[in-house]
Amino acid sequence: MILDHAYEIDAVFDYIQNRKTLLVPILCSPTLHPTINPLCAIYIYTEDGVERLISFRHTEQLTSFTEHIQRFLDLQNIFVHDKKAWLQIGGNANVLDVKTLWWYTYNEAYDETHYHTASHQFYWRRHSALPHVNCIVPLQQHLAMCQKIRHYAWPMCMNAELSDSYLKFNEMYPVVFAEIESAGLCVNDSFRMPDLVQDNFVYSHYNYYTSTGRPSNANRGFNFAAMNKEDGTRDAFCSRFERGALVEMDFDAYHVRLIARLIGYDLPAGSVHEYFGRFYFDTTELTEEQYEQSKQITFRLLYGGIDKEFLEIPFFQKVNDFVYKLWSQCKQKKYIETPVLKRKIYKDSITNITANKLFNYYLQATETEISTVKLQSVLKYLQDKESKLILYTYDSVLLDVNYSEAKQCLPDIINIMQQGNFPVKCKVGDIYSKMNSITL
Repeated sequence: MILDHAYEIDAVFDYIQNRKTLLVPILCSPTLHPTINPLCAIYIYTEDGVERLISFRHTEQLTSFTEHIQRFLDLQNIFVHDKKAWLQIGGNANVLDVKTLWWYTYNEAYDETHYHTASHQFYWRRHSALPHVNCIVPLQQHLAMCQKIRHYAWPMCMNAELSDSYLKFNEMYPVVFAEIESAGLCVNDSFRMPDLVQDNFVYSHYNYYTSTGRPSNANRGFNFAAMNKEDGTRDAFCSRFERGALVEMDFDAYHVRLIARLIGYDLPAGSVHEYFGRFYFDTTELTEEQYEQSKQITFRLLYGGIDKEFLEIPFFQKVNDFVYKLWSQCKQKKYIETPVLKRKIYKDSITNITANKLFNYYLQATETEISTVKLQSVLKYLQDKESKLILYTYDSVLLDVNYSEAKQCLPDIINIMQQGNFPVKCKVGDIYSKMNSITL
């Protein structure tokens, strides 16, 4: 049912009261980032099988409903097809994310590519330069697309377990990554993909529905998670403030310290790689070459398996014991649980699984969960400030800092990041490719 008259809107809100409801937002463009992508229409489906399509910006609509958009955005306790995008267009955070529930229920990424009709594909190809192309795709085709989504998603919404782990994840991840994305990254004229630029900003896109939960971060072919340091790609990223700078905070030996926390091993406050190098080379003072070799040896052992001769080092003996304890639990239960959110990682979801590969999956999941808790705290701290958290890349964060706030903000953010004995190193620069180390 496609709504045509304003008086029907109040009836919609009355009807969905106390009914389980699915809402699918349709944005004006299939390619623009949600932060800069207006709402074209929404599809609403209730538990008794009643469906409605309400258009806000469409060539076929008889009546303008734009004054009611905020009422829909304020809805709570409903299922939303993509909560992260919903938040970025101004939606209420107290909703249940269908994509996250799919990932939790079926232990696989949510694939929405098969929902689009042939008509969608035609309009998107024919009018690829039109920023509001979905506003001319026939409403009946939008309805058909949403009915496909409902066909797959609704039974899951009704039957899947809303576990404590899912609810915690749903409360934290979409909110954190929606806010980081929406901050945007300011770029200059040297940015190599001008089609991504909107008013001197580009927007990242985090996908955390991965096998480990560690998010990828790419948008329309640009990989924000792996920007080359040598080819000039980073030259384009600069501060949005007239008097500002980019600040990178990089965890020191993050995975090693995470593992130490998991196995209950106290590492020294100083350099981890010097600490292990003394074991490797039987010396109290390392050369530069030995220091670099120490890093390589440590990472090879942790990610590739621990050779027997290194089991004499107490840290690696405890790591080895932990790896096989985890492996035993997985074989017995067919899954393991992450330490923070208790999300289940199933044995069958890991191809060619081994004890060490399981450990690597567990470690990446742990890294992401602990990092996301820290990101949540940093974002909360920055709520009343102009400075922004603009990028997260596994073991580091990038901030766009207004000079007027730097003296207060940076020490406070460092304290947040370092909680739990995770020291960070800081760099600052006018552009992302030229960052200099600083001590605060």
